[in-house]
Amino acid sequence: MIVKTFLEKNVNDFKKRIFKSVKEYKPDLIIFFAPYSFFEFENINSEIDDEIKCVGISSVAGIKDNKIEYGSYGGVFIKFERDGFCEIVHYDNISKNLEDASVVLKENLISESEGTNLLFSTSSNLSVNKLLNKVFKTQMNDVRLYGGIASSDAEDFRTFISLNGNLLKDGFVLLKLYNVESFNTISLGFIPVGTTYTITEAKENKIYSIDGMPILYYLNNLLKNTGIKPEDLDPLKTSEVLWEFPFLFMDDAGYISHLLVPMCYDPEDEALLFYGEVLRGSRIKLSTGDSEDILIDVKIRSEEFESIMNERGFIPDVVFNITCTARNYILLGENYENKEQEIYYEKLSNIPFTGFLTFGEIGPDRMGKAGKFYNETSILVGLKER
Repeated sequence: MIVKTFLEKNVNDFKKRIFKSVKEYKPDLIIFFAPYSFFEFENINSEIDDEIKCVGISSVAGIKDNKIEYGSYGGVFIKFERDGFCEIVHYDNISKNLEDASVVLKENLISESEGTNLLFSTSSNLSVNKLLNKVFKTQMNDVRLYGGIASSDAEDFRTFISLNGNLLKDGFVLLKLYNVESFNTISLGFIPVGTTYTITEAKENKIYSIDGMPILYYLNNLLKNTGIKPEDLDPLKTSEVLWEFPFLFMDDAGYISHLLVPMCYDPEDEALLFYGEVLRGSRIKLSTGDSEDILIDVKIRSEEFESIMNERGFIPDVVFNITCTARNYILLGENYENKEQEIYYEKLSNIPFTGFLTFGEIGPDRMGKAGKFYNETSILVGLKER
């Protein structure tokens, strides 16, 4: 692949970059990230040839090399050189047609021997998590799937994805990259504390009890010394206090498979709501972490990524960093918003590096099982055309 990444601070420079690159470079695929308001008022596809596949994803920030820029316009141009090519499948109205959407996704995923799958969605965390749980209910170890949920700073959290100018508001786009191999690392950065618990009552994205005890008992302990009462938790104002206490979910084999972040407490239902589906019987550990813990793990994962490259003789054509908005806000609170990318870039400065902030991340667990849904995670994905 021939790859060119970009990051522009204003919309006019972004459009100039797109139109100039389309004319001179003639890419096969464009993936761009832009503020949600761009999709409400702009459409660049009138100037782009129909044969060029163009996917736009709303995001609060774009990433290029060692920088993250809020309110920016970033992305990547890809031109295949050898046997690589891209096919795209899309589906809208996931929330109302979850069963059908899961069938469409499962039937269109390509195997690792065929290539790599990228999945981007503008549906809710719960819908995407349920979708993945349905698709990967039976183990599928021969699939490479990475992606994330579009993000925005809109008060109602509305997000958008565009596919050649057509907007999706509750759907997904699946990019099937044939003859493109991949590998990844995943940074969690939160430290397990205490014993392992079992979720004894849960539904959808709500936990009612753990080990037979009301969830309020555990929530009061988490909020101790914060000055915030459970009933005052609000996703827009106060719930960020819980971003430093994600729940770590354990696999049957006993290792951490993924993590989810609490969203708010429903006093009428006496339930703690999460940014993702919670299954009854799941085993969990409580965790804690701050900027220092996150960045220590980022350094470990960047070294792991470099080690994989060296062991396999695999230098990616491009690296995607799919990383969580809430995670970056924790770093931003201590003026470390660029630090994660700076650490990665120390190891990857000779490789095109792009990415965006998400409302939820998609990738394998650390044992390679595909289809996991994450919060507060940073995923590095290396792609190389065969």
